Parts: sequence; C-alpha cells; structure tokens
Amino acid sequence: MPSVDVGDMAMLPGGRPRLGIDAEDIGGQLGSFFGAPDGEGILVRSVNAGSPAEKAGLKAGDVITSFNGERVRSLGDLRQRLASQSEAKAAKLGVLRNKSEVTLSVELPARTPRRAS
Repeated sequence: MPSVDVGDMAMLPGGRPRLGIDAEDIGGQLGSFFGAPDGEGILVRSVNAGSPAEKAGLKAGDVITSFNGERVRSLGDLRQRLASQSEAKAAKLGVLRNKSEVTLSVELPARTPRRAS
C-alpha cells in the first residue's frame, strides 16, 4: 500500500503540506496490534522536520485516531478534516502511542485556496 502525505490535499504556498507527515491507513490485524479502536486508524510512517506535526510531538509509529474529537478511520477522513480547517488554528490529534492514548495540540497554518489554472 503506497503511503501518502496527508497534507497533500491542503498545501501551503510553495507546495508544503499543512501537517507534514507520511502516513498510511491501517486495519485488521495491524490495527489491532497497535490497539486502534475497531482496528482502524492512520499509522504515521515519518514526520517531516520542522513541520507542524513535529512541533506538536507526533512521532513515527503513532496511530492517529481522532481530529478535534472526531473519529478518523482513514487518510480520507483526516484529509477532509484538514481541508475544513481553512484558518490558522490549533487542532487536537488523538493518538495512540505504545497502546496508550495521547492528545497532541498541533498548530495548523492557514490553508491557501487553490487557484484555477
């Protein structure tokens, strides 16, 4: 399964992703191994240096399970939530780390509208 930077749908000027992670959907046995609710979530494969995710303390191996208190089951869910946050503001990420729940506050930069070409 290819990994995707979840910020690619909501870019900052210069093509930088808003969140700054490389992640993939997990499910089934892998989701259960990480202790994700219903075995579903988003496995963080890597975190870009200097990104909002790194500043918030997100780490490779974390499993994102919620965004601002709303359950996220897939990259698509997270992309939708990120896209709905057009203004610069803090967001709460629910994360499983070593099978323990952690809430991280990430400062999201403002989203710039895409221009039609």
